[in-house]
Amino acid sequence: MSNPLTSQHLTLTKLAPPDWELIRSIYTNPVLMQHIGSPMSEEAIRSNFAKELAPWTLDSTHWLTWIIRETDTGNDVGLISICTRDRDVLTAEVGFIILDTHKGKGYATEALAFVLDHAAHAYGFRKFTAVCSEEHAASRKVLEKAGMKLDKIVPEHTEIAGTMVNDCFYSLEK
Repeated sequence: MSNPLTSQHLTLTKLAPPDWELIRSIYTNPVLMQHIGSPMSEEAIRSNFAKELAPWTLDSTHWLTWIIRETDTGNDVGLISICTRDRDVLTAEVGFIILDTHKGKGYATEALAFVLDHAAHAYGFRKFTAVCSEEHAASRKVLEKAGMKLDKIVPEHTEIAGTMVNDCFYSLEK
């Protein structure tokens, strides 16, 4: 699990203790969180971080998170995670956050397509789901480029920064 995964331009490594500052900076950043939820307290981030450092199996209830880095430079790009949602149908939810400095480079699409294939082959997942706010056009485009299909839009489903937003539910069967 700790072996890095390498795609064309990216290296993905399982979340590790040295990644704390990156994770803290992501989840406290209002710009990065504007389509996900309110920035988190350091206490909440530490709690989630500790859970995600634990060993992961298909029966885990926490996210398996990889840090995305450029292979050539080693620069942090963001993170991508999966979480088992249905063990009977082997379904995983996927989520990702890309740092502002790396948006628009195709890295989210590359990382997502790679993780979907890896998770299908390594863990046997047959279905993947994702949720994003309707107004987050960039994430929707990434999900669609990776082959995910929009299943439904649920009005006023999630509260972000005091406003109820419509959520888009996507899926892909492998």
